Amino acid sequence: MTQNFLDNTLYEMDNLLVLRGMNSETVDLIATDPPFNTKRNRASSAGFYVDKWKWGDTGILPDQWKWNEVHPKWLEEIKDNHKALYYAIDAAKQCQGQDTAAFLCFLSVRLLEMHRILKTTGSLYLHCDPTASHYIKMCLDAIFGKKNFKNEIIWHYQAGTGPRTAFKRKHDSIYFYTKSSKSYFNRQAKPVVNPARYNKIDEQGRAYDVNGQGKRYYLDEGQTCGDVWTYIQEKQFQQLNSQAKEKTGAPDQKPLVLYERIIKASSNEGDLVLDPFCGCATTIIAAKDLNRRWIGIDRRADARFHIITRLMGVSKKERKRLEELAKDSNWTKDFLDKQTAKYEVHYQTKPPTRTDKSEETAPELPNVYVAEPENLLTHATMKEILINQFGVECWGCGFQPPDKDERYLHLDHINPKSSGGTNSIDNRSILCQPCNSTKSNTMTLDGLRRQNKREKLIKKAQLIDIRSAVSWARDHMMNLIRQTPHQYNLFGK
Repeated sequence: MTQNFLDNTLYEMDNLLVLRGMNSETVDLIATDPPFNTKRNRASSAGFYVDKWKWGDTGILPDQWKWNEVHPKWLEEIKDNHKALYYAIDAAKQCQGQDTAAFLCFLSVRLLEMHRILKTTGSLYLHCDPTASHYIKMCLDAIFGKKNFKNEIIWHYQAGTGPRTAFKRKHDSIYFYTKSSKSYFNRQAKPVVNPARYNKIDEQGRAYDVNGQGKRYYLDEGQTCGDVWTYIQEKQFQQLNSQAKEKTGAPDQKPLVLYERIIKASSNEGDLVLDPFCGCATTIIAAKDLNRRWIGIDRRADARFHIITRLMGVSKKERKRLEELAKDSNWTKDFLDKQTAKYEVHYQTKPPTRTDKSEETAPELPNVYVAEPENLLTHATMKEILINQFGVECWGCGFQPPDKDERYLHLDHINPKSSGGTNSIDNRSILCQPCNSTKSNTMTLDGLRRQNKREKLIKKAQLIDIRSAVSWARDHMMNLIRQTPHQYNLFGK
């Protein structure tokens, strides 16, 4: 697909907005370290992820994955179109509770988009810890397919504590999935453990060993890496931090060498690497150093400062000094603008707009519009406005009544009142009697359409576009509010 965003771009916003805006099959590799379900480091919700950790913070903030904040349209979309994924989330809900299920909903709607934007040859590496890793793998199997699971990579490290009643936890899991069987993989090697075994010399003077089938293994080619990565030890990490000014102070930072191996294995120079949770920029720095293009997404307000100073090689101490000096917001902005241009980083606070419409996107996010002009229009007036604008037909199946008789049609909700839908015109649709009865007061209009499609009840090839209709109705409503603003509470109670 055609790429609809610039290379080397940092998006400072909710990653779901960006992922939903990216064209399909445009990314070669996704390597990311999303927030863990550990009740620490971040404060978040299932619907809107807000990373409240800021460089220099020392406090610990709890996770807040709440089931009642999960957007009902997400659950309906998952239940209707991704049955296996729905059952995986429900299993977590039954075994670990609603908060873990909410965390999986938060992650899954993003993983669905990641799968869509990966190229056929693309790969995903998802970093997670044991608190929910087994449920995350079930979700990944449901989204990517169990045949596309390649490895559970165990990253072993020295740091970490644990209770005296159990063994100390000393590893994270990194799940490696591919989009299809067409993905490419570059062999990664480490030094041979027992070089003395390579005691044979070929005609070019290269030392080698022979296995039981007579195949040669050369000493200078190293030993193929397994799925337990123990060579990246904490002592080496600290040494690298000291030499390369790598450590930032982030509580969950990962070493560059870890993500360099991932990027080398599943991408080539010039490929596009994405990190939807770019955090302290480890994936971005590794991608740049290995001559890959990159896209980073993070919600923190200081994400650009953090990434630019890492690209500059500025130490933690020097970053702190710069932050203290930057009392003037204009100075900070000027500094970042100059450095952004120098390092060819594109900074965006608006998501890209999809230009490929070959398949549906994930359900839209909740409407942030807080005005409540529900008494602005009567029931009959809303029906009349929508029919005049969009025609005499059912929005659920496309039925057009004989002689354009509007008595066959009824005003209904797009999102039901039971799921928080309002009575305003931007949440209204026109339905025939059968669709109105089927939809009842629990199903969204999207859900009704999917059911009608399964039961082959759709009457026409192209139904009214719901998002366009909602946008038009919202503009119409806002124009009415502007004309009589004294009647309405525009900012909520």
